[in-house]
Amino acid sequence: MNLMNKITLTACVALLSSCGSTDTSISTIPFAWEGFSMSTPKTWIVVDKAALPVTKNGTIALALTSTDIVSGYSNNMSILKERLAEAMSSKKYSIVNYALTTSAYADFVKLEEKAIAFEDKDESNLYIFEAKYNNTTPKQKFIQTSKVCGDTVYLITFGLGLTTGGTTKYEDLIKTFTCSK
Repeated sequence: MNLMNKITLTACVALLSSCGSTDTSISTIPFAWEGFSMSTPKTWIVVDKAALPVTKNGTIALALTSTDIVSGYSNNMSILKERLAEAMSSKKYSIVNYALTTSAYADFVKLEEKAIAFEDKDESNLYIFEAKYNNTTPKQKFIQTSKVCGDTVYLITFGLGLTTGGTTKYEDLIKTFTCSK
C-alpha cells in the first residue's frame, strides 16, 4: 500500500472523528461484508460510501462510526481493501505497512507492537500508536493490523479518542476478522 493510500485512510479516520470517548464495554454483533466477516460494535453504524474519500489504490471496504459523540469525537473503524501485487503473509504486510505508516502521520508515537492470531490461526502484527493526521487535526489513538485473504489484503484500523482507556476490546474484535470465500 502506498503512502497516498495511508494518508487517505487516515483522512477517512480523521473525518469520522475529532476528540475522545470513554466507553468501557462493547456489545458486539457479527457483521458479514463482501470478502470478510468480523464482530463489530453493535451500536456503530456504517458510514455512507458517498461520505468516504476516494482512495488512489484500493477501496474502503467498510467504515463504521460510533453513535456516541464525546467532545465532538466519535470512535470509528475503517477497513481498506487492496489487491496484492505479490504474495505476502498478513504478518509481513503489517510490518511493511507499519514502516510506511510512521512517516505518514504527524506527532507519531508508537505505544505498542504485538503479535496477534486471527480465529483461523493466521498471524499478524498489531500496532497501537498515537498520531495526528496533520498539524491541524487532533491527536488520536490508532489500532492497526492487516489480514491477507488470497490475493487481497485488508488493512483494519480503529481510530479512537485519546481518552479511550484500554484497547483490548478493539483488539479482540480485530481477531474475529475472517476471510469469506
